[in-house]
Order: sequence, then C-alpha cells, then structure tokens
Amino acid sequence: MQFLLLFWEYFQIGLFTIGGGYAMLPMVQQVVERNGWMTQAELIGFVGIAESTPGPFAVNLATFVGMEVGKATSMGVFGGILGAFVATFAVVLPSFVVILIVTKLFIKFKENKYVNGAMSGIKPVVVGLILSAVLTIAFAVVFPKLQFDSINAEGFSEFRYVSLIMFAVLFVISRIKFGKKRIHPILIVVLSAVMGVVAFGFFNLPR
Repeated sequence: MQFLLLFWEYFQIGLFTIGGGYAMLPMVQQVVERNGWMTQAELIGFVGIAESTPGPFAVNLATFVGMEVGKATSMGVFGGILGAFVATFAVVLPSFVVILIVTKLFIKFKENKYVNGAMSGIKPVVVGLILSAVLTIAFAVVFPKLQFDSINAEGFSEFRYVSLIMFAVLFVISRIKFGKKRIHPILIVVLSAVMGVVAFGFFNLPR
C-alpha cells in the first residue's frame, strides 16, 4: 500500500510540476510532510545530496525520498530499492508521455497564439515556484525552528549565522569571473562540502 501511495504522489508531482526540479520542491515538501515520510531537516539534507550527485536534480531527489520511504517498511533494504525505483519511475512517467505527445503536436501548433499565450502565462508561475522553494530552504537552514503556518518569536530564536556566512561567501565566489568564465558549479559544490567539513566537523561550529 505504501508503494502505491508513493507512486501516486510522485506521479502527480511529475504530472503537475512545470519548470524543472526546483519548481518541484514545494510539492515534494507538502507530500513528504502530509504523509509523515520525513522531517523538513531530513528533506533539506536529501536536497543537498540530490544537488551534489550526478544526474537530474528532480530524479535524484525522487530516488532518495523513495529509498527512504521504502526502507521504513517491513521490507528493509529491498524495500528501499523498490521505493527508489517506484518514485523515480513515477516522477518521470508523465514527462515521458507528455513529451511524446508534444513532439507530435508542437511543430504544428507552435505559431498558434493560444499556445504562445499559455507558454507566456506559465513562465511567471515557474519563477514563483522556484522562488518559493528557495525561500523555504533558506529559512529552514538559517532559522530551523521557523514554521510558516505559525510564525512567532520562537521561530526566530535559533539563528544559524554560520550557514548564512557560508552562503554569502559562496555566492560571491560564484559571481567572480576569471577572464570571461565563472567558476564551474561543480567546484562550488566541492568547495561548499569542504567548508562544511571544516566549519562543522573540524571546528564544531553551531549548525
């Protein structure tokens, strides 16, 4: 039953998410919290892993969440493998079907004013979804006790300034140009991992 629920939830996410993996995050967060599959902190950890590992972010995140859900069943490790497969298959299935249909129809209708209007209307929604995901993760990292459904002073009682400083430093580094090129994103990810090991592992700074 849990695997059917996992398939259905991720099938809906794959079907209704427009704009890539980051636009998917608000829906993933709602699904995870509604079904009690993991905490927000655990989800953010999986987001970091999914971003740091090779492959599409959305697929990686689905795989990690599915594996965690499957492992929580009585099937153990095998359940984790099955859960990873189910979530990954479910999230890519709608895109696979839709792209087959769109490939056949888009060339015929690409100049249609209604199709162009729909595409133009979708763009701001995608921006809003991505911005929502960014803000949700940012506040969860910097203010881990903050809950958007009940904002109060307690939510701001824990301020993780080290994470904020690391973000600011890495953001500045990512904007620096050497000649005409910026630092490759992979190097930024590696640098962030090194900074995390030094700050939270070696110096044991507050997270």
